[in-house]
Amino acid sequence: MLNVHEHDKQWLDNKLYGLPSPHRIAIMRQYRKKPNRREANLSVLHLTKRIAAVMGKDKHFYHVNIEQQDISAKAKQHARRCIQITAQAEGKGLLTIYNTLLHYMACYSIKPPKLSETIINHLKLDTLDDVELAQVYGVLARAGDEIWWKRKLRKQRNLQIETISRELNLVSKQKGIYASNITVSNFQTQWQSNQQLLENTIATNEHGYSASLAELSKLNVSNPAIRKAELMVRIRGFEDYAKEMDYSALFLTMTTPSKYHRCFARTGDENPNWNGATPLDAQEYLNRTFARIRAALAREQVTPFGFRVAEPHHDGTPHWHLLLFVPSEQQQTLVDTFTHYYLEEDGDEQGAKERRFKVEYIDPAIGSGTGYIMKYINKNIDGEGIEYDSYGKDATTSAIRIKVWASCWGIRQFQQIGGVGVTPWRELRRLDAIKDPSLNWIEAIRQAADSSNWALYTQLMGGVFCKRVEQTIRPLYKTQTNALQVSTINSGVTNTQSKPITALIQEKSRNALQECGNSPKEHGNHPENSENLLRESVNRMRESSPAMRKMISGTFAGVAGANPEIAPENYQPLKTNRYGDTALTQLKGIISLGVEIITRVHTWTLATKSQVQKNAFCSHLEFCQ
Repeated sequence: MLNVHEHDKQWLDNKLYGLPSPHRIAIMRQYRKKPNRREANLSVLHLTKRIAAVMGKDKHFYHVNIEQQDISAKAKQHARRCIQITAQAEGKGLLTIYNTLLHYMACYSIKPPKLSETIINHLKLDTLDDVELAQVYGVLARAGDEIWWKRKLRKQRNLQIETISRELNLVSKQKGIYASNITVSNFQTQWQSNQQLLENTIATNEHGYSASLAELSKLNVSNPAIRKAELMVRIRGFEDYAKEMDYSALFLTMTTPSKYHRCFARTGDENPNWNGATPLDAQEYLNRTFARIRAALAREQVTPFGFRVAEPHHDGTPHWHLLLFVPSEQQQTLVDTFTHYYLEEDGDEQGAKERRFKVEYIDPAIGSGTGYIMKYINKNIDGEGIEYDSYGKDATTSAIRIKVWASCWGIRQFQQIGGVGVTPWRELRRLDAIKDPSLNWIEAIRQAADSSNWALYTQLMGGVFCKRVEQTIRPLYKTQTNALQVSTINSGVTNTQSKPITALIQEKSRNALQECGNSPKEHGNHPENSENLLRESVNRMRESSPAMRKMISGTFAGVAGANPEIAPENYQPLKTNRYGDTALTQLKGIISLGVEIITRVHTWTLATKSQVQKNAFCSHLEFCQ
């Protein structure tokens, strides 16, 4: 085993600075396996270059620090810098400010909020209307918001750590199955913090009933037991519905080409065919291929329905299991289509035909489709009823690691394919019996939902192939506005006055610049000079663009041309999100043939435990009791 040369110790410390201990240990393990000093040092250079690429650093800068990062401090730093960029516009126009902020985010590998091509073109031509201008200012407001940066940086850090772990082959059956140990530890710490927050936050409704958010969260699908039960009811309902239609059931398993897999399952050795792909790349391949398959099946007028489960291989590479129901005479067409598209990419590699795509024709006399998929549902939620997973690991522990894997990479584990919506189902189950005879059709569907009969519910809602907009019952969303305004969705509710977006940016700029004392040198570091800088920059922006003059003179009210100066005295603009670019909507109930039924009847007030004792309530929330 090769020892570190005395002259290389400081150099190695600099190269590995800031990497978590498991990463440093893995690099040094590879270092010591090299035959000589030269090969060992070159291996460290190669690995640090790959790590630098993951971190988004310049190719000449290999020093990374992800272990001691203070995300809150970095978020504040980025937000303040973006506010300074906005304040230092120097009359260059909104397009220049927007492009400069996008460039700043790109330097740190942060994806900015997306704007449509139409808005971008109108921004270039300076022909933005009020709504489009609000979208642009929403990007600026996010750039100056510490909370937005903190969320982005935390997600980025998790992905970086996990990507580096895969680079160093630390995610495998032998080392850290499904997700690296360091990522699992980080997520468990975050979950504990979230749980403490829920336990310390009390919700109280208008009747005086109080409960912690932790207690209330156990009453909806965030509770693993409820989530699993609902999934099983829906899957079983699909199977019963398929039997009535005399459909056949197929269980399909799809995986990715070899180049997406990091290592071998049996030995844990590195896969020489791996091209550096992440689980997100593999998931994108599966989504892309499945989209092409569905398009091809639609051309053949084959419309299956069922459920899809996405789960990881031992190295974190995703694969899919699908339970699909299709007319018996169409099942061979479906299988041939799947086989064609999943072997289209690298279909000639060794083992592709045997492993890439597998089909099981379900015989009702032997077993049910629900039974086939049930163990995958259990394994990916809580491991209940399963002793060991596919790799011989404890199922309960594996379920936690799978949850970390899905949360880290943002992969949707379960998806319904076809069928009617589940939101009306959940809202109907909140209702008591409807005694009005004129609403018998709604009561019939409510009874189907309340008795967990998904097959009957599907039939009464219009059938498994009914389009969402044509289903008997649809969710009722209402935009938060006052009675004088017409909601763009259904109807309105009273709301408080919203601030102009420019005022939001000015307020964030003023507070941040006063706190950090990093105003441009020519203006000094005093708060009053920061105010002067902001005042000057806003004046320049006002003079630079007709659209900006229009925006600053009025308030975004969700409709073009809205101006509070000519509005009625009790006119109130739409309530928007914290960035002012999206009108807030709430799920209020259900709507069927013009009949609205409100299921969200309570108004909840949130407060911490200490505030409850002092009767100092802080905010309002529509929540599920």
